[in-house]
Amino acid sequence: MHLQALYRAYSVKQRRPFLKCFITASLLYDGYCLLVPFEQELANRGITCLFLAANLCLLFVSLRARRRFVWTTLPHLAWHAANLQILARLFLGRDLTPRDDLSWVLLIEYLIYTTLPLSLRYCVVLALGTFATYVVCLFGLLKSDGHLEAQIAANTLLMIGANLLGLLSSYLEDVQQKKAFLDTKQCLEMKLVIEEQSDEQERLLLSVLPEHVAVKMRQDLGSALDTQFKKIYMSRHENVSILYADIVGFTAISSTYSASELVKILNELFARFDRLSERYEQLRIKILGDCYYCISGAPREKPDHAYLCIHMGLSMVKAIKYVQQKTNSPVDMRVGIHTGAVLAGVLGQRQWQFDVYSKDVELANKMESSGLPGRVHISEKTLSFLNGEFEVEPAHGEKREESLRMAGLKTYFITKVNKPFKSDVIKNGTVHEEQFDDNDDTAGVVTPMEEKNGAPLSRERENSDDFRQRLKKDLMGRTGWR
Repeated sequence: MHLQALYRAYSVKQRRPFLKCFITASLLYDGYCLLVPFEQELANRGITCLFLAANLCLLFVSLRARRRFVWTTLPHLAWHAANLQILARLFLGRDLTPRDDLSWVLLIEYLIYTTLPLSLRYCVVLALGTFATYVVCLFGLLKSDGHLEAQIAANTLLMIGANLLGLLSSYLEDVQQKKAFLDTKQCLEMKLVIEEQSDEQERLLLSVLPEHVAVKMRQDLGSALDTQFKKIYMSRHENVSILYADIVGFTAISSTYSASELVKILNELFARFDRLSERYEQLRIKILGDCYYCISGAPREKPDHAYLCIHMGLSMVKAIKYVQQKTNSPVDMRVGIHTGAVLAGVLGQRQWQFDVYSKDVELANKMESSGLPGRVHISEKTLSFLNGEFEVEPAHGEKREESLRMAGLKTYFITKVNKPFKSDVIKNGTVHEEQFDDNDDTAGVVTPMEEKNGAPLSRERENSDDFRQRLKKDLMGRTGWR
């Protein structure tokens, strides 16, 4: 929202409590009309009682109102009630004179500018409406006696003076409100900027450390500043599936594309891998050049860690196939998976590094190096955690890698998926299984040729609009406007 429009909405909102003053003045006038003169016709008293009841209802609504629609309608209803009461008094009154109800009309003219939560142009329109109503009624109901025009002219000057006084009061109030608005806006902007910077720092921390480790370290940072870098954050996890994936033929595309284009391909590809790791509940450990590795089953234990890890590997192979087709390069993905125990934790005092360590991690690395491009290579230990979800064939990786032979591991390739990956989704209060299509594993991978055809969408304007909406919500919500 534009700054001027936001200020107008803020100014109108700040004047809402003053509407009670306008209605209270109408109630006092109703009480005066009931008592003065004491001897008056029953019809006059009945009409006054009706306006008294209407104003009481308006006052009650103003005390309980929260919705914007109510606050938009209420000032107009209060003004119409005051105007109709003037007309009723003039039409039902006896021995009407040009001075009847003049004091009430002058007060209304002033209160319109100072109490009604409306913009200035609407206040001017309503004030002119009251002025015109009163003058036309005087001309229509009074008989000309030679002094009527002079009296009405005097009344007109008084009402002009009341309008000018109301405009002046409104202007002085507007100056003070604008200063308070700008000060408040600046404070809220600083608050929102600090919140965004804090969120950015949180995202930066979570990009370096897993969430469960970051939470522990934040708690220690606040409790023991003198020992925060001396504590060792390490934990042991059993039955964890470890996945290593390496891009085969990386040198082929490095000679085809420039360094900047190559970085873009890797960035989009690894970003897709990160999204896949969220789907398959993997914990990404590190990216080493063109090597990507992650684990499943830690820090939270999962009985299906091997099943999830293999689906992760298969989806990575499909993602690299898409890049292979688009770049016309013989790139492929070699994936190795092994299951065992790991020691996970943070090393370093100045530059933190989260990593996993164990003999099984080394074996998972050897599973990748002894695999074949385009295939998911698993150990017999990983196979033991499966229940027929995949069909396998012997891979004989122990013949290609001495470490696997010394560990006594037999290896296998995944040949067929018997149980596609599914995720439970709650719809209409019941649990449904949503089956993911593996063809969407290539979504989000952008090659340099595609980028030339359509540049990525800039989020700068979206972020700016979101910031303004948050600012408006925080600013306008300070007195409970919804």
